[in-house]
Amino acid sequence: MSRCTVIGLSLSFTVLTTFSVLAAEPASVAVSSPDAVVERTTDALLNLIEESQAYVKEDPERFFVAVEALLRPVVDFKGFARSVMAAHYKDASSDQRERFAEAFKWGLVRSYALALTGFRDGEIVIVPSQRPPRSPRRKNVKMEIRINTGEVYPIVYSMAQGKDEAWRMRNIIINGVNIGLTYRSQFSSAVQDAKYGGSLDAVIDAWANLLAVDEEDDAEQADAASAPAEES
Repeated sequence: MSRCTVIGLSLSFTVLTTFSVLAAEPASVAVSSPDAVVERTTDALLNLIEESQAYVKEDPERFFVAVEALLRPVVDFKGFARSVMAAHYKDASSDQRERFAEAFKWGLVRSYALALTGFRDGEIVIVPSQRPPRSPRRKNVKMEIRINTGEVYPIVYSMAQGKDEAWRMRNIIINGVNIGLTYRSQFSSAVQDAKYGGSLDAVIDAWANLLAVDEEDDAEQADAASAPAEES
């Protein structure tokens, strides 16, 4: 299995883990530590994955919409997208910023949520932090995803508390791979790629198309991963 495949599959599981684990009522998020939010909503995550098995192949859009609804209050998509655009953000128009944030959001939801269904038997373990956070408004939540094949994926969720006191996810680190920095590098390379002519519009369109292709690849990988369970 290639490095890209491993990252893709682990990210597939991680993204929806993040989406669902961090999802809670806004009021609850505001008064709870990010660790408490993660622990309290783990059962909801597992239920969502299990329930989706009954309909996701026939009605994936229903699953995507449900995931997006969970994500909306707890993931800072605009902040995440802004960090991916990095220096190019200030050169982008308001419309381009909005378009990229939307493409970024649905790219994550659509590309990885479906693939995640192949890992419904994974065990999620929260790892207590051994050091205090540098800032009271920022916290890394550490977790391990233990797959029934014996593989363990260490995850770090970068959480930030907003002015409304709610905690939201700003980045993910998987097996030491910083997803935010990886996407930033991809975006920067695309802007410098001659085939896009330095056009941010072209890069944004290409980003959405690239993730659409990845969605198909990850769905096939998820089907393959879940095949043994279906045959038993």
